[in-house]
Amino acid sequence: MLLLLIGAVLTVYVCADFLFTTIGGIPSRFLSFRIAKWVFAVFRWLPDLRLRHAAVGPVVMSAVALWWVAGIGVGWGMIFDGFDRAVILSKSGADTGFLGALSHAGHLLSTLGGGKTEPSGLGYALLGVMCAVNGMVVLTLSVSFVLSTTQTVSNGRGLLLLRRVMGPGEADYRSTVLPQLATLVAQLNTAPFALFYSHSDPEMRLPRMLVEAFGRDDAARVLLSSLPQEPEPTIVGLRDWAKAYRLSPRSS
Repeated sequence: MLLLLIGAVLTVYVCADFLFTTIGGIPSRFLSFRIAKWVFAVFRWLPDLRLRHAAVGPVVMSAVALWWVAGIGVGWGMIFDGFDRAVILSKSGADTGFLGALSHAGHLLSTLGGGKTEPSGLGYALLGVMCAVNGMVVLTLSVSFVLSTTQTVSNGRGLLLLRRVMGPGEADYRSTVLPQLATLVAQLNTAPFALFYSHSDPEMRLPRMLVEAFGRDDAARVLLSSLPQEPEPTIVGLRDWAKAYRLSPRSS
């Protein structure tokens, strides 16, 4: 019973983490965002090569995805193993134990079926359906989450390129650039993992360059103060905020 309870709590927590991160827009309250920060911190100790800047974003996203998959898989494995003989071997009918229950849950979550195991009764088969549906939801929303994050990164880099040719003194700056900045800030609040992406070109690294490119404009600073963690609308406050997403002291 204890194993069943722990598995249920773990599954519910990881699913809540997953849902609020992918479609709820508040990942900073859950473990996934802390995992992203831990992986990013590890990259700070690596040599300052082009590969480090190219790899940090995808590796951070992969680590978060691994947490979701492993957490939900182990949780469902505990749930199945928490029942007496819920999962049995297809050929012999013997109890599978925890590893077999974990394998059964993994096959269901990946929508591959039960493998060499099967449920021992109709009730456990229905429980397996719930597990499989959970897996399909995770698969579907994960794709949307990755696309949203990479699109935010792309939009941010596009805005930095636009800022190179259009400054506050340009006639169309407030009607063209500032609305795009406001949209990007909103996107970064719903997809803050985009801030962990870097670039081999220092001028295309979002956190620091957003501050350097827009921090001297009063209206832009007001918009930037709505970034994740809500930095102070001053150039010093914004630079302090950007340090959290900097890979090394001399680069962003």
